Amino acid sequence: MAEVPAALSWSTRLNIAVGAAKGLAFLHDAEKPVIYRDFKGSNILLDSDKKPKLSDFGLAKDGPEGDDTHVSTRVMGTHGYAAPEYIMTGHLTAKSDVYSFGVVLLEILTGRHSVDKTRPSREQNLVEYARPGLRDPLKLARRIMDPALEGRYPAAAAQKAAAVAHQCLSSSPKNRPDMSAVVEALEPLLAVTEDVAVGPVVLFVAAPEPAAEEKERKERPSRTARDVGAHHRRRLRSPKGSPRKRGAGPKEEFWVWHVPAEDDKKA
Repeated sequence: MAEVPAALSWSTRLNIAVGAAKGLAFLHDAEKPVIYRDFKGSNILLDSDKKPKLSDFGLAKDGPEGDDTHVSTRVMGTHGYAAPEYIMTGHLTAKSDVYSFGVVLLEILTGRHSVDKTRPSREQNLVEYARPGLRDPLKLARRIMDPALEGRYPAAAAQKAAAVAHQCLSSSPKNRPDMSAVVEALEPLLAVTEDVAVGPVVLFVAAPEPAAEEKERKERPSRTARDVGAHHRRRLRSPKGSPRKRGAGPKEEFWVWHVPAEDDKKA
C-alpha cells in the first residue's frame, strides 16, 4: 500500500470529500435507492492515487419506495455518526446518510474524531463543539480548522465547505441538502488548487508624505512653552498604567499610555 502522509493536504482532503459525496449520491439517486446507514471515515478507502472508495455495505438498506417516506429498522450504526432522528425513532432516510456525511466532512476539516474522550468534556463530541462556529470565518480559522494544515488552504473554499457541513448537520432532516446538491456545492471548490497560507491579517499605516506632513505642521495651532514641556515629560516618563486606546483617524489606530504630567499631579 502507498504511504499516506500524517497530515493530508487541503486539496487531497477536498478530493476525498467530493469522491465520497459522489458515492453516496450515486446510491441515493439509483433506480432503487440504497441508504448506506453506516457512513463514517473508516469506511472510506484510498487507492494509491488517494482516490476514495466506499467500503463495507453490510448495514446498507434499500430506501423507501412509492409513497413511503422512510424505512423503519432497528437502530444500527456507529456512535457519533448516526443522525439524531434515526437514533430516536428508527426511521431511516437518505437524509440520515447526509448527516453522517456532514460528520465526516467535519472530521476532514478539523482533523479530529467524531467522538474523542481524551479531549476536554466540551470538545469530546465534535458536532456539538464545532457546528456553532462553522459559519463564523474567525472561529473557523482559529478554533476549528486542523492546525496540521498550518494555514495552507484557500480561506474562501474552507468557508464554503464548512457551510456545507453546517447544512448537512442540521437537526431537522428537511433542512439538509440532497447528496447531489452537496456534490454540486463541493466540486467547484476543487478548482481552487493552490494551498495558500491563511493567517491573521495585519494592516500597516504608511508614514505620511513629507509634503503632507509639512502642511499639517503649518496648519497645527502653535503651543506654548509650558504645553511643549508637559508633552515631553509625558513621553520621557516610564509608563506605569494600563494602555488606553485613543480615537484614531480614518486610516490609523494606535495605543498610548496615559501618564499624568508632574504639573497635573501638583494641581
